[in-house]
Amino acid sequence: MDNKNSMRKRKFDYYMNALHYCLYKGEVWSNYKVERQVYGLIGFLSTILGLRKYWVKRVEKLHNDKELKEYLYGKEWEQSISLAHHWFGFFYSGYSLFLSFVLLGIPDGLYGGVNEIIALVIIALPIGLCYIPAYRAVFSKDRYLKYFKQFEKKDASWYKKWKWITIAFCVGSILFAIGGMYAMWGVSLFFRE
Repeated sequence: MDNKNSMRKRKFDYYMNALHYCLYKGEVWSNYKVERQVYGLIGFLSTILGLRKYWVKRVEKLHNDKELKEYLYGKEWEQSISLAHHWFGFFYSGYSLFLSFVLLGIPDGLYGGVNEIIALVIIALPIGLCYIPAYRAVFSKDRYLKYFKQFEKKDASWYKKWKWITIAFCVGSILFAIGGMYAMWGVSLFFRE
């Protein structure tokens, strides 16, 4: 039995870290696209203003700046990884938000309304409790860095598969959150009768 739990935990860790890695790669991709668009726009404007030579030198300097690249695309606490941390927590919380809304519908139906502080506690408690396993799987002792090294060695088919799994995870989270609002309304009506 203990071996089964250990295997489930490893699968959960792998799954959460793969999702986090794909969110990170998505952030790197979007940062790169924005960077290219901004460089193109400024390059166009510099040509119109007659500053093309200055801009070409400036772009070469920016492309060779290792600190800037580390800031934009690094894996410790830089821009892309920080946004990936944020999006991971946001989308993971959508699933527990369903439970929060259902629980919020019970006192709303029984008492005809809920105090804002009570509502905040009812919403935050399930989200916080459900986030603990994901936090331990990904962020505890920077486990994601170990998994990132492992994921970087994967082939293109693995990336394609997990990209779609990540998209499904994110869309599912949004649908669960919206469904939770409707479920809260249904539970509230159920308890009012």
